[in-house]
Amino acid sequence: MATVAFAPTLTRRIPLAQIDAAVSARLGPTRIPGNAQPACFNRQIAMYLARHVGRWSTTVIGRFYNGRDHSTVCHSIQRIETLRETDPEVDGLITDLRRELSRDADPVQARPCQGQSAILNRLNEISIDELAELVAERVCVYLEVRIGQLDRLPEPMDRTTDDKDLQIGA
Repeated sequence: MATVAFAPTLTRRIPLAQIDAAVSARLGPTRIPGNAQPACFNRQIAMYLARHVGRWSTTVIGRFYNGRDHSTVCHSIQRIETLRETDPEVDGLITDLRRELSRDADPVQARPCQGQSAILNRLNEISIDELAELVAERVCVYLEVRIGQLDRLPEPMDRTTDDKDLQIGA
C-alpha cells in the first residue's frame, strides 16, 4: 500500500498590512492615490512581495492598494521581475525585504491552525486507501445528516387546482 509521504503546508499568509508596513518602513509610503514617484515604485515592490511572499491573489492585492485593477498588479509584478534581472540593487532590496518578512512573521501565523497538526501527522501515517475510506465515511455521515434535515421539513401544500379555480384575466 502506498502511504501519504507529504501533506500540504497549511499555514496562514503574511498579512498585506504587514508586507505594506515593511516596504513603507524601508522605502516610504505605498498607499497614496496617484502614480507619482517614488510611491509608485514602492507600491510595485509591495505588490511583488504580496504576490510572491504573501501568496495573495492579484485581485486582493489590487483592492488593498486603493482599488487598483488586477492587471495593474500584474504589470507591477512583471516590472519588478524585470528590474530584479537587470538591477542588482533592486534584487538585493527584494532579497532583504523577503528575509525581513520571513523573520518577522508572527510565529502564531506560521503554525498550522488548531487541530491541523494532528491531522497532518495522521495523514503521514495512513495509506491512501485508509484516507479514501475516511473521506467516504465523512461524506456518508454528512449526507445522512442532510437527508435527516430534509425529512424534518414540513410537507409542501397541495397546490392542485381545478380549471374553475383559475381566473385568467379577471
